[in-house]
Amino acid sequence: MGRVLIVDDEADTAEVTAQYLRQAGHQVRSVPNGREALASLSEQIPDVAILDVRMPEMDGITFLEVMRCYLRWETVPVILITGFPDDSRLSRAHKLGIRRVFTKGDFKLADLLVCVNENLADPKTEAQTLAQARSRQA
Repeated sequence: MGRVLIVDDEADTAEVTAQYLRQAGHQVRSVPNGREALASLSEQIPDVAILDVRMPEMDGITFLEVMRCYLRWETVPVILITGFPDDSRLSRAHKLGIRRVFTKGDFKLADLLVCVNENLADPKTEAQTLAQARSRQA
């Protein structure tokens, strides 16, 4: 199916998520922070990225900002997972065109899989989301 990049410093959470997505037929790569995710992007561009918001070295929002600065990465659909749904930085993430925010401990893996699959299935959504993100930045 699709290539999914998981960026999460909680190894157990990342592994459970990765295993679930692999069983659904996706190719999954997991890294523990934004710095390693940047290196991973250089090797292979994912079809969807799942980011934790708070991580050491480079958090998910900073990583997202860097992604959106590069043409080859600016349309990669991004899904956020956070343990802090009231984080003030989430408004910035929405302006950068994230697809959805899941709250850790409060979502089902099946719902995440549906979201991943929806973002793989509709390439028009990428262009629309990017256009919306750009109009918000203007």
